[in-house]
Amino acid sequence: MIGCLPVSRLLLINPNTDTDMTQRMVTYAEAQFAGAVAIEAVTARFGARYLTNRVSVTIAGHAALDALACARGPFDAVLVACFGDPGREALASLCPVPVTGMAQASLIRAARLPGRFSIVTGGPEWKPMLVNLVQAMGLSARLASIRILPAAGNVLAQGGAAACREITRACNDAVQEDGAARVVLGGAGLAGFAARIAPDVTAPVLCSLHESLHEVLNLLRQPVLPQHPWQSMETVGLSAELRRYLASGAAVRACQD
Repeated sequence: MIGCLPVSRLLLINPNTDTDMTQRMVTYAEAQFAGAVAIEAVTARFGARYLTNRVSVTIAGHAALDALACARGPFDAVLVACFGDPGREALASLCPVPVTGMAQASLIRAARLPGRFSIVTGGPEWKPMLVNLVQAMGLSARLASIRILPAAGNVLAQGGAAACREITRACNDAVQEDGAARVVLGGAGLAGFAARIAPDVTAPVLCSLHESLHEVLNLLRQPVLPQHPWQSMETVGLSAELRRYLASGAAVRACQD
C-alpha cells in the first residue's frame, strides 16, 4: 500500500535509452538520499539514445509510459529523469503518487528564489522546446535567458576540461549579459557539472538532477491527494506490459505488485 513502506521508494524513469546514464543518475541519487529513499530505475526500452529534438522527445513520452508499466511497484513517487520531462503529464494522470520531471522540479526550485534564472543546456533544438515548457509552467517572466551549447548533453558529459570551460562561459554570459541571478544546468548529461564549475561562475549554479531529487524529498513529505479513478483503455500495438497496465487501470497497478 502507498505510504506504508518503511523507506520511501522512488521510481526513476530515464526516457533516454542509455543504460550507463541511468546508472550514473542512480549512483548520484543514492549519494544524495543516503539511504532515506530506495530507488528503482527503469531505462526506456526504445527510442533515442539521448533526446535532442521533438521527434525523440515525442517517442520518449511513449517510452516513459512503457517504463512505468514495466516497473516493479509499489513506489511513493516518480521522477522523469530527463530535462524535457517527456510523458510527465500523462504519467501524472495515471499514478496515484506524486510525479515530477527534471525540468519541472528544477525550474520550480529556481523560481522560488529571488531574481530571474537562466537555463544552460546542450543541443540547438532544445531552445524552442524549453521556451514552450517554461511558458506552460507560467514562468516566462522569471526566465532571463536560455543559453544553448552546440553539443548535446551526452557529448558534453564526455568533454572533460574543455566542456567545463564551455559551460562556464555560457553560465557567466547568462549572468553578466542576461541578468540571471542563478543558472540551471539542464539535462541528465550535465549532472555533476554544477559543482565542478561553481567556483568559476559569478552566480549560483543549480544542477537539474540535484534539484529534482531534492524536490522529490519535498513531495514525499506531503500527503498524497485523492485521485480520480483511472478508466481502463483498450489499445492496439502496444507492448504487452503497457497494454495490460492500461487495460487493468493504472492506479490499482501502482499500489499493488
